[in-house]
Amino acid sequence: MSVCKKSLIAVAISAFVFAVPCVAQSASFDSDSVNVNVLSSREASSTYADALKAYSRSDWKTSIFLFKKLHTNQADITPESLYMQIMAQTYDGQYKQAVNDCDLFLKEFPNNQYAQLVMYQKGKNLYHIEDYEKSILTLSDFCHSNPKHTLYSSALFWIAESFYATYNFDSAKSLYERIVVEFPDDSKTRDAQFRLDVIAQRSREEKLLYLLKQTGEDYLSSKESYEKTLKQYQIESSVGVNSQLRELRQQNENLDNELANEKKRTAELESQVRGYEADLEKTVRELKQQADEALELLNRQEGM
Repeated sequence: MSVCKKSLIAVAISAFVFAVPCVAQSASFDSDSVNVNVLSSREASSTYADALKAYSRSDWKTSIFLFKKLHTNQADITPESLYMQIMAQTYDGQYKQAVNDCDLFLKEFPNNQYAQLVMYQKGKNLYHIEDYEKSILTLSDFCHSNPKHTLYSSALFWIAESFYATYNFDSAKSLYERIVVEFPDDSKTRDAQFRLDVIAQRSREEKLLYLLKQTGEDYLSSKESYEKTLKQYQIESSVGVNSQLRELRQQNENLDNELANEKKRTAELESQVRGYEADLEKTVRELKQQADEALELLNRQEGM
């Protein structure tokens, strides 16, 4: 490989490593592994080099265009170039296209060193296109095959996010708790803890809403029973009808008193709900502020 090409590739790969720390820890590229000399022609080698250069400056759209141009020739599809195309599509938000290329990679290079990383990226991108069931299955396979992988905790987090998105809060909660307990220093731990706080608050709100619903149903049942009885007595003509009507009126007064009490209880419960909502908003603001402070601290540390 020429010195010029080798230097260009080294710059591109260096940018990739710093742009994706978690991936870099798991599979580091080197200039010798990205060999443009294996391509079919000088034009293909030039296209590959230009794609790497665009990638190195985070010009995802240009990088994707050039990689696709390179890959029009089946012989010029290499594991490295296809993997970098997948990552460029992921950064550019082209999640569906990235999933398709992940399938192509896993079909063509199932035993390649980047195959497990591609499986992880596929699972995460499936989450982004809201195909939550497939995301859970794919990332579960990744975790089963790679229990010691540096992306294991991140895979657990995205599985939990898929459960959360489908309102399976019990399953999501158990995974979030596992991340917090088993990976306290992981980058996803703070997000997992935030989700746990939200789930806990949601549980409290659901209990209050259940009490409100039960209160309303009890009142409606009593009112319906009274109206039915009253109608029955209205069509009867007997000696004791007036006395019975007086009793029914008394029952009605009692029901009205009970209704007033129920309304008072309902107002108190609604006040509690508003209080919990205010607490939730405060908690969210505090957690967001903590996250912003942590991010600012991280940025300062990286800038040092």
